[in-house]
Amino acid sequence: MKKIKLNHAIEYLSSTLVLSYFFIHNIFLVLIGIIFSLYLININFINRIIKSIYKNFVNKKDSIELNAKDTEIDTIPINKKSTKEDTKLTLVEKIEELGFIPSLDNSDETNVA
Repeated sequence: MKKIKLNHAIEYLSSTLVLSYFFIHNIFLVLIGIIFSLYLININFINRIIKSIYKNFVNKKDSIELNAKDTEIDTIPINKKSTKEDTKLTLVEKIEELGFIPSLDNSDETNVA
C-alpha cells in the first residue's frame, strides 16, 4: 500500500516540477521532473532488471561457495595424443601420406594424379 501511495506522490511531484518552470524558471527542476516521469513509466522494466541481476549475483555467490567446499579429486592424467597404431588414419592423413585422394572403392588400384 505504501508503494502505491509513493508512486502517486511521485506522479504529482514530477508533473509539479515540470510545470514549476512557468513560475520559477529553473530548468533543473524540470529535468528532475522528467527523470521521475521516466522512472514511473519504466518501473516494471527496472524492477525486472534488478531482480535478474540479484538472481545472477546470488547464483554466482552460491557457485563460488560450492567450489570452495569441493575437495580436490586426484585424477590420473590421460595421454590424449593419438598414435597411428591405435586409430585408423583420417582422410587428411591419408591424403598427406599417399599424395592423392583415395577412392571409396578399394578394388580400384589406379592412382590418379
